[in-house]
Amino acid sequence: MAGIVAGVYGDHHGWWEHQSFLTNLISSLTSVMFGIPTALLVLGYLSSAQAEALQKQQLRRRARRDIDAFLQVLLRPFSAADARTLRSQTTDLGRALTELRRVQPVSFAPGQGSYDISQAVDTWLDQVRPFEAAYQQVLADMTSQAVGPQGLWLDELQAHWEELDQGLRFQMTEADLTWLTPARTMEMRRLWVDLRSGNTTRLLDLDLDSWQARRRPRHESPTAAFQRGYDRAQQVLAARKTWLDAFDVLLDGTDELMAMQ
Repeated sequence: MAGIVAGVYGDHHGWWEHQSFLTNLISSLTSVMFGIPTALLVLGYLSSAQAEALQKQQLRRRARRDIDAFLQVLLRPFSAADARTLRSQTTDLGRALTELRRVQPVSFAPGQGSYDISQAVDTWLDQVRPFEAAYQQVLADMTSQAVGPQGLWLDELQAHWEELDQGLRFQMTEADLTWLTPARTMEMRRLWVDLRSGNTTRLLDLDLDSWQARRRPRHESPTAAFQRGYDRAQQVLAARKTWLDAFDVLLDGTDELMAMQ
């Protein structure tokens, strides 16, 4: 600004007449004083914007790679080729389980005779058998032929999730990129316990004779054996429901992860 003021003032008072070199020197110095800071500001802004855009691009590329790896591990025990097909199969399995759990429960009322209990349990088993066969068929269609131990698969899947949650999540957040909602993140962190405690593959024991053969003390009544066998069957159904509920949450989280790619 001082150079401009001096230059304009000198023009009006004839300071620069016959001083072409000095005129060029002063005008060039004045231009440099404007040009260099302006260029630094503009180039600095453009450089910062370019670096930020490059960082986001690299993060998106890493997110696609890590999420794809997570999805591949998720699909490994199943016959589905993608998450949408797996979701459809899981829905079918849930319907089959719902039909099983809708069968009228057996009432073990005090004072009931062994014959009445036996008949009630036998009726319950007859109703359950076709639904259990349908459930097992859906499960067989859903499951891959090369299924390894479920615990090892869950260990690997959880390790991939923790890499996403503890590593990629912070970088995505710092770069103002979309990540899972806090509620979904908390659900994903909690579901592993239910996946490990639940079980969809354990078979129902539908043989009434085997229930009676498990009588513990010799003097134990058949009614107690029926009650215990029935309770075991209900525990199997509850374990299936626990696993499927947790797996539905896992699929919901996976859908949100894939939407960020």
